[in-house]
Amino acid sequence: MQLRIVRRSNSRRGPARPELIGVGIVNEALLEAGLEHYRRGDRDEAETWLRKAVEADPDEPTAHFILGLMRFEAGDAEAAIRSLQRVVALRPDHAVAWQTLGDLRRHRGADPDAVEAYRKATQLDSKLTAGWIGLSQALLACGDADAALEAADVAAGRAPSDAAAHMTRAAALSRLGRRRAAADAYRSAADLAPDLATARVGLAVEQLQLGDAASAAASAERAVTLDPSIALGWLTLGTALRRTGDWPRACLALERSLALDPSQHAAALALGVLCAMTDQTALAQRWLQRAVELEPDDAEAHAALSSVYCADDRFELGRAHAEKALALDPTLLAPRQNLARVLVRQGLRDEAKLHLDLAYRDHSFQVAPAPHEIQRVLLLVTTDQGNTPDRYLLPADRFTRIYWCVEYADEAQTAALPDYDVVFNCIGDQDETGPTAANVARFLRSCRGPVLNHPGAIARTSRHLATSLFSGVEGLVTPRTARIAGDEIAAVGLLEVARRAGVEPPFIVRPVGSHGGEGVRLIAGSQDAAAPADGRDRYVTTFRDFRSTDGLYRKYRIVFVDRRPYPYHLAIGPRWLLHYNSGETVREPAHLAEERRFLEGPEATLGAPAMEAVREVGRRLDLDFAGLDFALLADGGVLLFEANATMLVHPEDPGGPLAHKNAFVSRIVNAFQDRLARAQV
Repeated sequence: MQLRIVRRSNSRRGPARPELIGVGIVNEALLEAGLEHYRRGDRDEAETWLRKAVEADPDEPTAHFILGLMRFEAGDAEAAIRSLQRVVALRPDHAVAWQTLGDLRRHRGADPDAVEAYRKATQLDSKLTAGWIGLSQALLACGDADAALEAADVAAGRAPSDAAAHMTRAAALSRLGRRRAAADAYRSAADLAPDLATARVGLAVEQLQLGDAASAAASAERAVTLDPSIALGWLTLGTALRRTGDWPRACLALERSLALDPSQHAAALALGVLCAMTDQTALAQRWLQRAVELEPDDAEAHAALSSVYCADDRFELGRAHAEKALALDPTLLAPRQNLARVLVRQGLRDEAKLHLDLAYRDHSFQVAPAPHEIQRVLLLVTTDQGNTPDRYLLPADRFTRIYWCVEYADEAQTAALPDYDVVFNCIGDQDETGPTAANVARFLRSCRGPVLNHPGAIARTSRHLATSLFSGVEGLVTPRTARIAGDEIAAVGLLEVARRAGVEPPFIVRPVGSHGGEGVRLIAGSQDAAAPADGRDRYVTTFRDFRSTDGLYRKYRIVFVDRRPYPYHLAIGPRWLLHYNSGETVREPAHLAEERRFLEGPEATLGAPAMEAVREVGRRLDLDFAGLDFALLADGGVLLFEANATMLVHPEDPGGPLAHKNAFVSRIVNAFQDRLARAQV
């Protein structure tokens, strides 16, 4: 009896349909009838005739072989293995039978047993390429990458034109971390089989590992064009496009990957992170929650979800996921930052500092490389909240950002800083510079590049210094502001300390170092003046009613780039503590139209004297990037709220009601990037 396999497959799906030639003595007619029905696809009739052949000759190997394959096709892999074990027992010298048994065992996940079968096959026939390929794959599944590579080398050496041999060799090389050699092997497979999509996917994965995102994107694009059903191909394409800065197409590719295979943790995580980067908060939460569901012990997923929750002011959830991430991986930076932020909000500043110390003591700078780099910017930052928001000023696809948390810097870290073209001092709140001042001063003495927003200019922007900084600016009204000490407030009361500083009710009180309206109150009299219990210093500022004739409050924002003013927004609402997103501007078409008029012609809106006062504020600030919040009084005067470098500039949803702002946001961003370019010359 002879068995011959004309076509083989090395897929984990099991052996491909073979064409068998059987030559028997006793039951040749029964076998031929069974084979004919098998070839026609008539499985029931084939099994009937093959069973008769077995009854006629229980030691007939061909019948057992085909019955085994039929059992596999019917989904009964265990019965298939039993049949093939019967075959090799009858014909222990038949290499193809041993190889097929190896294929079936590997399909069932019995990789050590598969190795045994493949070794037997290759010992019987050293020219059996498929046996060497199967052996390499099974060894790799068992974790023996070195032996897997040896087997794959034999397969590729015996069949240099066999794409499957090169694919198997590439997989072993990849497992061993030999990325360039793995990429070359995948490229060889793709050259031999141009329509083999999996070869292109493997090549793309290795190109990503080698840092060549553009080539990886091209390889993955080719793969999904050849076979749009490969989920890994879409995942690889999305990852590569993200690294090249093509975020919209990256999102589409990752979504396609998850549509094909919803169980892909890596795709859900990547899509969640990408949605967070593009301000799609709800989608980011959805996909990161999915990533956590798929891999509950993935620290990176918990860390990313923590960041998204904190950015959305859902601080309890942010804290929970930060703590989970750190329990899984105490070395992660982002969850420590998030946890510290939550603890500060809860007044637990000492506990927050412990986390910051752990996060930054040995890692005071981090690099965010840009795929299409045009400039490398060193950003001086602090662990507190008083940093100039840089995310939209420095697009991640073109500006490599080197974040340096300066209060943790020492001389060794200063010497180890990566190369940079320009320095942007993001420590924009003078009240947060205390822990950084000495280190910044030491750095500036040896700084080898231009510095934007020089710390000396930032030092003049504290709220209580505004009266002196802007003294004599015609048309500018600067309310009296004083900084009062927390221990004095606790000793004699808020109202009394404010009066001693020359500030009478009504006045506004806010914690020093707070932003976004946190902790801000209006004190109209003794009934409102309960002393805060947290011991923090406060600013007190004389309040002036700035309602317009229609009874609404208006707050204008101008952004200065290189001392020049650019209109940014107009917030309108019924309350004096006015924030753009909490006002009525977005909901009222008339208010949106009024804002548009301000953006298009600020001088026409404010009047020439007020606009000149605004320009003078920019000149007095003497900063490369800063902002001014103010109101316009009935007599045309400019009522100053704050002027500093911590102003956020960001684009709006292009399909939303605030899309009209984006052209003006672009003017600000472009002007700042021009300033960066000119600074480097």
